[in-house]
Amino acid sequence: MFLYQRMRNKRRLFFAGLIVVIFLVSCGFSSCRGPQYEEGDKTNLEETGKKQMQEWLDQHMKGSQVLSSEGYVIMIPSGPHYLTDLVTGTFSDKGETRDYLVDTRSDGVYIAYDNTLFNEVCQDYVFEILNLEDFREDCNVDRLSTGFRIPAGGKKNVYRETFVNEVWLPGELVLKLEEAANDDVLKILEEFVRNKDNRQLIEIGGSIRVPDEAVLEKYNLDFWVKSREEDGLFFENFDLSDSFEDIATYSGRAVYHRYGFHKVDEPDIRIRMKETYWVEKEEKGEIKVIEGRDSDFNDLSFQKTNDGYLITFPDREHTFDFSIYADKDSEFLKHEYHSHEDREAYKSPGSVISGDRYFENDLYWKEAGEEGFLLTGSDGIRKLFFGGEELIPRSDFQGNTD
Repeated sequence: MFLYQRMRNKRRLFFAGLIVVIFLVSCGFSSCRGPQYEEGDKTNLEETGKKQMQEWLDQHMKGSQVLSSEGYVIMIPSGPHYLTDLVTGTFSDKGETRDYLVDTRSDGVYIAYDNTLFNEVCQDYVFEILNLEDFREDCNVDRLSTGFRIPAGGKKNVYRETFVNEVWLPGELVLKLEEAANDDVLKILEEFVRNKDNRQLIEIGGSIRVPDEAVLEKYNLDFWVKSREEDGLFFENFDLSDSFEDIATYSGRAVYHRYGFHKVDEPDIRIRMKETYWVEKEEKGEIKVIEGRDSDFNDLSFQKTNDGYLITFPDREHTFDFSIYADKDSEFLKHEYHSHEDREAYKSPGSVISGDRYFENDLYWKEAGEEGFLLTGSDGIRKLFFGGEELIPRSDFQGNTD
C-alpha cells in the first residue's frame, strides 16, 4: 500500500526501520534510560537548524519565514534518548504552512513533497532493477513503500533512520518540481531517482507476489548488496514470493524458502513441503550463510495406527514443515480429521521442543482450485505439520460431494 497522503503541520516525524547498533558502555541501569544529552544542547541544535533553514529560505524562497524548529530525539522504548543532528519544523510559504528538515551536519535542507508520483517512479525503477518487467502485468504489489535513509548522526553516531509517511526531497529539487510544467515533473523525478550519486539511499519496503515462472533463488544477499551499492536502493523488510518460493530481506539478512509437491501412496495424498531453506547475513562487509538446510522427502513417514495415521520425521528445528492436499477421488478425502500432536514423544535425538507438548485440533478440507482439496484448521488457513502428529478420522464428517 502506498503512503500517498501528505502530512502537514507536524511537530515530529514518524520513523520506520530503526537500526540500533548495540554498543558497550559502562553505566548503571538508571543512567542508561532517558535523555543522554543536556537540554542546552538541544536548544543550540534547534537554533542552528532554524538559522540554516532561514538562510536557505532567504536565498531560495524570499519572503518565507521559519515558524518552528525542533531537534529530533530518538527515544528507544524504556531506554536511552539520543539527540541527533536533525532539526524538523515548519515554515511559511505564501500563506501556507509547510514542513522542512535540516541536517545540520551537512547543511542539507529537505522539504516534504507529495509522494504519490515519487512512489510510482520508484516502483518503475524497482521492477527494472529486479528484472521483473516481463512479469509486471501478472505481479501483485502489496504495501510497497519508499523513504530515504538519512543519517541521524549525533555525538554517539550509533543509529540511522529511515523516513517514511512523507518523502523528504532536497529543497532545490522541490522548487524545481513545483516550477516545472506537468509534463516535465515525471522526467525530473526519474532522473533524480536513477542518479544515485546525487541523493540519499532510497529504502524499499513491502512485498511483491510474482508469477511462478520467475526464479527467486537468484535474489541472494549479494544481489541486494549490489543493488544498494550500484543502484542506491536499500531493500529492507521486503519480500518476493510466488506459489513455491519466497525471499525476504530484513536486518542485513536474506531468507529464502522453496516449497514443492510430493506424492504419497499410503495414504493417497500429496504434500507441499519446504525443500530448501537458507539465511545469509552481511557481517563486516562479508556475506555469510549462517543457516541452511535441505529437507529429504524420504525422512517423512505415515504409519497406520488403530485410529488413523501417525506422521513422523526428524524434527530439524521445525524447518521440515508441510501441508496436505488430496484429489477428489482420494480415499483420504472421505474423512475430516482430528489432530493429536505430541511433539515431545516424536522429536529427533538432541532436538529441543519449547512451549506446549500436546496440541488438539479439528481439521477441515477446503477447495484449493487445481490442487484439489487442502487440509486446514478451523480458521481456513493451511495446516502445517511438524511431526509427531496423529490424524484420527472424525465421525461427524459427511464427505466431499463435489
